Amino acid sequence: MNDLVLCPKYENVFRWLGKRWNGLILRCLSKHPLRFTQLSTCLKTCSDKVLTQRLKELQAEGIIEHIESTYQLTQKGLDLKDVLDAVQLYADQHV
Repeated sequence: MNDLVLCPKYENVFRWLGKRWNGLILRCLSKHPLRFTQLSTCLKTCSDKVLTQRLKELQAEGIIEHIESTYQLTQKGLDLKDVLDAVQLYADQHV
């Protein structure tokens, strides 16, 4: 299938969305803002070092923001809510 070419924007989204822990971080933040310790509790097996790294990366992408000791989704992050809900629906039906 030589004629199949992926959109670079699509590839970029999957590059950061598919990175380990990122999707789960976004899911945890999809309901309401959380403090670092609350996120750490939500992601029990993610080390604090990796969580800190991922949060910085998601901030750099403009998907989350850190305001007054809490992390929350930006509008760009909130726009992913339907995608996150669709993944949950898929998981409920097929996993």
